[in-house]
Amino acid sequence: MSQIPSLINNATKSTSQPFGAHNTLNDLDLDVFLKLMIKQMQSQDPLNPMDNDQMLNQISQLRSIGATDKLTSTLDSVLLGQNISSSTGLIGKDVKAISDDNQPVAGTVTRVTIEDGKPKLQLDLNMKAEPSIEKGDVGKGKYGYRIVWQGDDGTLQGVELAGDQAIDTTSSVSNYQSIQLRNLPVTKSAKQIYRTDNSGSGDYRLVTTIPDGSQSSYLDTSADNARSETRQTLPFVKSPSNQVRNFKVSLSNVSEVVDHGA
Repeated sequence: MSQIPSLINNATKSTSQPFGAHNTLNDLDLDVFLKLMIKQMQSQDPLNPMDNDQMLNQISQLRSIGATDKLTSTLDSVLLGQNISSSTGLIGKDVKAISDDNQPVAGTVTRVTIEDGKPKLQLDLNMKAEPSIEKGDVGKGKYGYRIVWQGDDGTLQGVELAGDQAIDTTSSVSNYQSIQLRNLPVTKSAKQIYRTDNSGSGDYRLVTTIPDGSQSSYLDTSADNARSETRQTLPFVKSPSNQVRNFKVSLSNVSEVVDHGA
């Protein structure tokens, strides 16, 4: 039995258009629609014409396709708006989450961007090191660090935590046994971590090499005598940009929110 293929094709094309584009089927003027239908009827087999029930059924199906397409687009827009509202509400708040590059992150949301139609929380966090109660062999004292790597231009790049930024593990309250380094910069080459002894001065000796340039944290549990004999003596470029790491976080990957203003 004859069909009306051109109307079906138009319907298929209209459902593939992005939200906000011209929807041929639902915006079709009644006169134009009737003219198209009459033209199709004129070209059908006169000995085997489409009956009224079939015609009405196809028209109903075409209308349903167009309506479903618009409904889906509308719901997607509503969901995006809701997610943007939820995301912007987190600006200035501290979150714990997993970043888009699969790194554990904790810090303040500085801004929100839209990428590929989805909101992204942006966290710009300074590299830091803190004493930790996690089990380890780090003794009481003050420790300086140098984290270095080979830059894209071949120069030695790095970050130094020394002097006022050295990490003090001496405490009458907490039994610090290790040191947690966080927000390490993203590098294209391996990062090498060097550390002083518990005097906070002296030679910077190799503690570990991190082959994954995207790794953002490291827990140092090494005693002074467990450090390598390899020493960091070469000069390196200390760019301020190396001390800040940007993390992108999807809203669904936030595990905890802390509002200090509450």
